[in-house]
Amino acid sequence: MCGIVGLMHTDPARRCEPEIVTKMRDTFTYRGPDDAGLYLDGPVGLGHRRLSIIDLGGGHQPMSTEDGSFSIVFNGEIYNYRSLREELIAKGHQFQSQSDTEVILHLYAERGEACVHALNGMFAFAIWDARRRALFLARDRMGVKPLYYAVTPKSFLFASEIKAILASGMVSARCRDEAVAEYMVFRQVAGPESLFAGVMSLPAGCTLTLDDGKPRIAQYWSPRPPVDRPQMTYEDARQTLTDLLQDSVKMRLISDVPVGTFCSGGVDSSLVTALASRIKGDRVNTFSIGFEEPEYDESAFARMVSDQYGTIHHQLTIGNAEFSDLFPRMIWQNDEPLNFANSVQIFALSRLAKQHVTVVLTGEGSDELFAGYPRYRIPGMAAFYRRVPSMLRSLVRLWGNIRRDHRIAKLDRYAGCSHLEALLYNSSMLRPDVIAAVSPRIMLGRFDHRLSCLAGTEGLGLDDVDRVSLLDQECFLVSILNRQDKMSMAASIESRVPFMDYRVVEFANRLPAAYKLRGGVGKAIVKDVARAFLPAETVDRRKSGFGVPLDRWFQSNVGMGERIAALPKQADPDLFDQKTLGRLVDEHRAGTHDHSEVLWTVLNFQTWKETFHC
Repeated sequence: MCGIVGLMHTDPARRCEPEIVTKMRDTFTYRGPDDAGLYLDGPVGLGHRRLSIIDLGGGHQPMSTEDGSFSIVFNGEIYNYRSLREELIAKGHQFQSQSDTEVILHLYAERGEACVHALNGMFAFAIWDARRRALFLARDRMGVKPLYYAVTPKSFLFASEIKAILASGMVSARCRDEAVAEYMVFRQVAGPESLFAGVMSLPAGCTLTLDDGKPRIAQYWSPRPPVDRPQMTYEDARQTLTDLLQDSVKMRLISDVPVGTFCSGGVDSSLVTALASRIKGDRVNTFSIGFEEPEYDESAFARMVSDQYGTIHHQLTIGNAEFSDLFPRMIWQNDEPLNFANSVQIFALSRLAKQHVTVVLTGEGSDELFAGYPRYRIPGMAAFYRRVPSMLRSLVRLWGNIRRDHRIAKLDRYAGCSHLEALLYNSSMLRPDVIAAVSPRIMLGRFDHRLSCLAGTEGLGLDDVDRVSLLDQECFLVSILNRQDKMSMAASIESRVPFMDYRVVEFANRLPAAYKLRGGVGKAIVKDVARAFLPAETVDRRKSGFGVPLDRWFQSNVGMGERIAALPKQADPDLFDQKTLGRLVDEHRAGTHDHSEVLWTVLNFQTWKETFHC
């Protein structure tokens, strides 16, 4: 796990400035506190910060082949590197180290740009091909590892984090105004463009080649399933998923440094913990976080799993004041506004874990693959709800208001939407009318990337659950994985995500939706796998989502309560209606309404603008 940067001038006669690459590289020393390196070749410069995981003494980067033809900077882990290494040795390749980095380098020498098809792992790397005078970038299939780039009139830059590109002084920090609406609706920006004008994200499962001054992007993998999908019985599918997850966890335990797990007490992280404990055969370090507010505290379920498997369990309690202190720094770490408040928890937990291990396994991605979110039921329910008499709808709406259940409100809203809109807005966080009230100057657009992803699922024989799942995988999930990477790397911890093994992803997307959503219960097949390893209390309890008691904290007079109380006057008057924000703050703090979602969204965006001076 590392941080990578690079700079290439389009004029081959212009020499790359080492001080610029060094400044970019050292923007994120936390990504690689163990080692640093620099490579220069005419117009090209590569920089690397290393967190040593594999081959602690022999994996220095940038790394070059003996003849200097190819040089690489690499961030991530290749889990099948040992078998690939043996194949390459059999073909005559000679290795100077035991690192997975060198395997990529020789694989590129053997197969060229097609090397990515052989890799099972999480990765973002750049290879300078001195023979072709070409720069080649690649990102893993699901986008676990972030990789950003920018094109200026005279140069091309790339980095693991946006702040490193900004540190070059060649790209200014400017908000891309047309992306603000998407952030407000979905709390993240999907597709190749970021919230920063001029800064792009290489899409997941894609490569980029720069050999004529202009980047050429090619997609080498997609999570979308083939039209013809062989059917298997539910029991066969359950056993196959069990085998795939066991193998995925086993591969992700490969390390030359201590490995632990984040075990929140939810079914996904608990299952990963159970499998890791069985495979390792010794006591695993597990980490969880708790809250003083009982309804948000899952620590008892995490301890239950720890007791069952005899793990060395570490628990942290985070309160309002500490959360508030960490909040602005986490926005800086994330480059963009935080989509969810539990991003702060991930950093706090990573900081605790760093005292004991260097690698952790987590449960991210299961919900998007196996329809774990309750909202996956909404598009199908909306079709039925449209036929419900208006009087009954009024009672449902009243019940939703009393319960303050946003899912019921979403169901009621979707009853008046088109089918496409119901699918598109399934992962939305705020209603358009709420956004219009707090920020009347924001123009809601068409969200073309999301619509393009939805269009790509047509003709595949998928139902609504499958289509929403794929939309989330191609849009929403990337931001979740990137925040996991950035929050953990902020504490110099490597996060590995077994559910994101491409074999698990391909298998999940070939399954009928009925195997994922059964009897109104999401993630059914994952839970049935988990029953063989976990207590029923962990498997069958209601999904809590690793939540944060923002609604309570916003009502307090300290910490996040102080930040919210000051928000109406601090918010950008050119973007937000301060009077409306003031009313929402007053109503929330008085306890008459729960406006925590919109207040969190606005606070995030405003803090981001101030942090990066956009």
